Amino acid sequence: MAQKTDTHILGIDIGSVSISIVEISPLKEVVQTAYEFHHGDITGNLRKILTHFDLSRICGIAATSSTPSIIKTDRHYDNRIAMISGARHFHEKIGALLIVGGERFGLISFDDDGNYLNFKSNTLCAAGTGSFLDQQAKRLNLSGIEELSELAFNNKGVIPKIATRCAVFAKTDLVHAQQEGYALEEICDGLCHGLAKNIVDTLMKGETFNPPVLFTGGVSRNRAVARHIQSITGMNIIADEMSWLYGAIGAGLNLMEEMALWRYRGRSESYGRNGQARFVIDTIGR
Repeated sequence: MAQKTDTHILGIDIGSVSISIVEISPLKEVVQTAYEFHHGDITGNLRKILTHFDLSRICGIAATSSTPSIIKTDRHYDNRIAMISGARHFHEKIGALLIVGGERFGLISFDDDGNYLNFKSNTLCAAGTGSFLDQQAKRLNLSGIEELSELAFNNKGVIPKIATRCAVFAKTDLVHAQQEGYALEEICDGLCHGLAKNIVDTLMKGETFNPPVLFTGGVSRNRAVARHIQSITGMNIIADEMSWLYGAIGAGLNLMEEMALWRYRGRSESYGRNGQARFVIDTIGR
């Protein structure tokens, strides 16, 4: 009897600046990932990314609630619920979940038993987020936020004080820092420190949390920001190799659990067979 191959789940998380996609096996193992900035062309970049996945083995597609309805999916899951599910897949204990993305950041708190307590977030202003850092990278003539992050993390010198709550003030501070002779890596590190301080002042100042604090979202890839948050708070801030993919992973895992429940109840839904998964990529954006 031929072994079934259409048993994997695809999890998709599309935010304001990036696309995250993961493929999850029936053993709940992440077997393939993709993470790219979409630069506003979500449809084109999503179609391109999916060509690198073997859709013939996909039996279900899940997405976060922020993912636009340009692709046929089986379920959409609330972003926070997906993030929590993804984090709990890799960490037995979570005290708080710090989520910093392209335009928003927030903090989910848990009690001693790991139960959800509350959620606190920033305003709609994008200052102190991934988009803000990307803007500053362009002002510094860098290739992007990845180069800025790497320069900042490798900085060994002093850092200038740069306002990150306002893009206008930040521009002025950047000019002053350059005139005062600060090196490029020092300026980049100053930006990351300012972003970290803004996050801490908005979400964590005067608050107490149960450890550990997991750092998630696209900005969790920025090791300089993570280092500064840890230094400012004195807390252990954990960002693992999958932290920026928690939304996509959590969405995929939630669908997998639902499908297992369907099978237990005797239902036989199948989403990836007879070329339907391939049909998905052909109809993106239509």
